[in-house]
Amino acid sequence: MILIRFLVVAFNVAVVTFLIYRIFQVMKMPVSTRKKAIIIAGAVILLLAPFGIFFGFFRPTFQYFLIYPVAIGVYIYMIREIT
Repeated sequence: MILIRFLVVAFNVAVVTFLIYRIFQVMKMPVSTRKKAIIIAGAVILLLAPFGIFFGFFRPTFQYFLIYPVAIGVYIYMIREIT
């Protein structure tokens, strides 16, 4: 159980770091303000899940580990298509 908890924390730290890094990269890009707003809004929505787990609003489940990486992948694809 301790190993699973450690993996959840490590995964969430990596995701939060990546999303914050991408937000700062998007802010520097020369794209329209509307596109930037869409990308930043997507990152903020994706940041709610790890913070929700951290603050105890909901528990990490098996579905979280299946759906959340897919959502991160779709987010990365969205960034590449918009810019």
